[in-house]
Amino acid sequence: MVSKYSKKVSEKSKKPTKASKSTKKPDKETFRTGRAPAHSELIDRRVHVFVDDQNLFYGITNHEKDKDFRIDFGQMLAEVCRDTEGNVRPVASAYIAGVIPDDDTFWKAAEAKGFTVRRGYLGTGNRSKQDDAYLIAEIVETVWSQEGPATIVLVAGDADYVPALMKALARGWRAEVAFINRGVSISLEPQVHEFRTLNAGDFELLRK
Repeated sequence: MVSKYSKKVSEKSKKPTKASKSTKKPDKETFRTGRAPAHSELIDRRVHVFVDDQNLFYGITNHEKDKDFRIDFGQMLAEVCRDTEGNVRPVASAYIAGVIPDDDTFWKAAEAKGFTVRRGYLGTGNRSKQDDAYLIAEIVETVWSQEGPATIVLVAGDADYVPALMKALARGWRAEVAFINRGVSISLEPQVHEFRTLNAGDFELLRK
């Protein structure tokens, strides 16, 4: 189904535009404002990214893709670190609670940009365990130990993250949530400044 908005975008795409290597213009409809109170003045444009692998994976496979879907964490990182204008923001740290394949593009991105990377706890059979608990702990530690106020980008839709985001807001930080168009808890609304809807096809790991 083609929406009226899509038709307008199609018509605009026929007009000549200036190309930019560093800017990817996103669909404005993928962003919406949350109800969090105004944050303090940010020290810079850097973002701290927190990804709940299982929450994202099951959200996608339950609504959009089949169980063979795999996340390209490098591509996903490239998507969530952009602002509403499509400009790439520097990544100060990234925490993935889950299993990241050694050949994922995420590691190349991390090495090239030089940001801090932490992986979640891996239990029996190399399976990810207690993802949300580890992410909550990492968010709180980041807010207290890193220079701020800065921006948190949470890639999850679970209400369990509300207490951690409340701690961040109390210290003047900015909070963003990036997730698919389903599965975002309404409880996050008062704790988040901006919500972004992700398209799973933009960071699907394509098998060779």
